[in-house]
Amino acid sequence: MPPINLKKNILLSGGFRIVVLLLSFVFSWISARYLGVELKGKFSYFITLGGFIWIVLDLGLYRSFPFLVRKFPEKVSSMFAWIVLCFASETIILGLLGFSLLDYWSRISGFYFSSIYMLCFIGFITLTKAFMQLQSLFMGLDKIMDHSIAHFLNTIVGLTLLIVGYLFFRDSDRLLFLLVLTVVSIISSFCFLLFRHNWGFWIRDIDFKFIFKAYGFGIRVFLSSLFILLLLKADILIVRRMLGFSDVGIYSIAAHIVDLLQVASNMVGGLLLVKLSDTEDMISKWHLMKKMLMVFFVLLSLSNIGFIIVGKFILAYMFGKQFVPVYYTYLWLIPASYGLSFGSLFNNYLNSKGFPVISIVLPALALIVNIGLNLLLIPVLGIYGSALATSIAYSLWFIFIIAYEQKSTKGVMLHHLKPSVADWKELYQMGIAILAQAKQRLINSLHHSENGR
Repeated sequence: MPPINLKKNILLSGGFRIVVLLLSFVFSWISARYLGVELKGKFSYFITLGGFIWIVLDLGLYRSFPFLVRKFPEKVSSMFAWIVLCFASETIILGLLGFSLLDYWSRISGFYFSSIYMLCFIGFITLTKAFMQLQSLFMGLDKIMDHSIAHFLNTIVGLTLLIVGYLFFRDSDRLLFLLVLTVVSIISSFCFLLFRHNWGFWIRDIDFKFIFKAYGFGIRVFLSSLFILLLLKADILIVRRMLGFSDVGIYSIAAHIVDLLQVASNMVGGLLLVKLSDTEDMISKWHLMKKMLMVFFVLLSLSNIGFIIVGKFILAYMFGKQFVPVYYTYLWLIPASYGLSFGSLFNNYLNSKGFPVISIVLPALALIVNIGLNLLLIPVLGIYGSALATSIAYSLWFIFIIAYEQKSTKGVMLHHLKPSVADWKELYQMGIAILAQAKQRLINSLHHSENGR
């Protein structure tokens, strides 16, 4: 397959992600105003449960797809056919289980499931799983434009429908409306990807021997992803049990800010997995990781400083005074923003080495720390205790990865990760060059617009 142009892909995907980041903030703002604290907590709880279930059903396959596409490009049609088959069968099976046991699921989840809520829940699970798998195929195929458009489409459709609901459906079941628009948004993006490639999918295209092999990779990614997901979401579940939905609403927005800051590292991490899978030389991998760490250190620092300065004002005047506690909660989560982004980047580095078992062990250790600290600190510090526990756990995850790799490389890796003055100068010059290019493109765009008139 053609070589990966990482810089081009990052700039292309990054441009879309900046827009998506801004739209996601607007979505979070309007949804918080639309739902209020308690319903926002219920929505976050619903999404967390659904996310956990589709991750389990996926068994890590979507995370391994970019790696598998680069290594086995002739098997793309087989992978796609498997996605479609699983989507159809899982929708039917979950539908039968869900609708026949509504009272049971409501009882064990602590969330009331009517028939329409269950329909949204099943749709969210199966559509999200299929959509994420398709996105991974496009990333492996180096079709970053289509991958980015699909992500943008999911966000803009959801935001548009939310604005309609905010203006015209204030007296309806607001939580149900938000769940429906979430499902509709995923459908739009899923259909976009479905018709953007000549898949040639039929059941006969499925190479079951290869799919079984793919799950061999995927199961390790699944366990790693499962522990990472629990690491990210366990605090929300614990806050729900120990404090209540209102505190979940506050905490989920603070945690969402961390997630928004991680959007870029997730995007770059996925692109890195594809690039690193094509790179055999370890020193080249380390130098690439060093540049990524430097870039994200600068971006995260600027973002956190900006939030410290204006975050309280934004929350008070845009979300409402009832959401001001989000500001103080996030202050405790600032270390988590660094630990999560750096850990995500280096977890993709580990995966590029063939999904080693250590990529399962390290987030599991961090998860155990997170749960233990949550149980100890929430009774003492309340919601801030959960934020502090999360910051410690995320930071330890990154430190664990670095310590393991430093030991496995016999003390060599850190030398290549340490940035020099020349590295910072190069980063500064690259930033100036990118800004100059962006400025020139804006000028050219305005010039063409004027000529068109």
